[in-house]
Amino acid sequence: MAFAFYFALLALWPLLLWPAVRLRGWSRAWLCLVILAGLLAGLHEARQWSGTISAIRLDIPLIAIVLGALYGITALVLLRARWRKTASALAFGLLMAGGGLAVQWIEAGREAARLSEVFKERNALLFAARFRDQDTYDASFNMVEGRPAPFPVGHWEGEGGYFSRVIVNPAGEVWAFFPCDGTECLYRSAAPGLEALDDPVAGRWRVTLAPPAGLPVEVRLTQHGPERLEIEGRGQPTRLTKTPPPIDPAPPPRRLTYLGPFSQVACRGQYAEVRQLWLWQEGNRLYGVGIFATLVAGTHARFVSPILLGEGVRASETWSFQWQRNGRDWSATLSLAGPEATLTIEREGAAADRVMLERRGLFQDEVIALAPLTGKADWDHWFEIVLVGHFTEGQVPAC
Repeated sequence: MAFAFYFALLALWPLLLWPAVRLRGWSRAWLCLVILAGLLAGLHEARQWSGTISAIRLDIPLIAIVLGALYGITALVLLRARWRKTASALAFGLLMAGGGLAVQWIEAGREAARLSEVFKERNALLFAARFRDQDTYDASFNMVEGRPAPFPVGHWEGEGGYFSRVIVNPAGEVWAFFPCDGTECLYRSAAPGLEALDDPVAGRWRVTLAPPAGLPVEVRLTQHGPERLEIEGRGQPTRLTKTPPPIDPAPPPRRLTYLGPFSQVACRGQYAEVRQLWLWQEGNRLYGVGIFATLVAGTHARFVSPILLGEGVRASETWSFQWQRNGRDWSATLSLAGPEATLTIEREGAAADRVMLERRGLFQDEVIALAPLTGKADWDHWFEIVLVGHFTEGQVPAC
């Protein structure tokens, strides 16, 4: 809708062509200047649409403000020159187009503020979920028992500095947390994890950390005794003390059982049809999130949108889900049998597709797997928040 008002603003300058022919002196010069500005703005927009359109158009508000000011002055010039009908038409067009754009910008500002609050709550939910109980903590940070590791394994809490806490597991993987909007966000280590700077027993390592957005950063960890650690990166060192992780000592009871991911891939030439479901069960009730995507085989897919299926409608031993994607109606019927599931997918304008899903995940997604198990209301709220602007990524099998 905002584009429609913007294009209407771009189309106002032809109203000035006839007055520019009839008027003389500085009035004609002004009208010619405004016509030229409108024509250049139109050519700029045509150039934008002839190539790849940027997702964020910062030029639109600037052009709209400049043209609005020029048209407003021009309406006064026309009134002074006694071209009242043209001035009225220009003022009316400016009021409709400019007013419509202003309303759209206000709405966009409100939506941006809402999304900011959503992302803030998303970060808080994810932080709390990783520490909600011992099992989740161990799974989130791969705290598996194994042979002794030459790394500073454990949970380390910061004492000032950029980082608030650091977690290191026996495999040398690192999670470095930092304050963000009242909670804590994290960096994850890239492969191969911690690398000794010199003799492994010297207690000095380097690791590359990948932030939530932006470029990776290399940091160094130095251990000063069994209870002290220092991390150097982001311009300042942070001293850390080994402490127990902030796990909830009395987590609420679980009402849902996480069944895990079920998936299947079918090759169609150079493409792979990926079908994956994450399932949760509460008695006879079944909840799901799914991926139904056709992707290039053998590539790393980065922007795959999970679909919130919600609660399935039960009929005997099957559950059915319905959703919309790209304006088309989809439905799926699912039956469970131990480590396998039978899924029948129907979509508008296509024949039904019956697939067997294995109990495995082609795509691993912590945001989905961390969904709360305390009840349907908490589960619903989780996915209302965490799936906003969220994409799953993973390796698509080769065909």
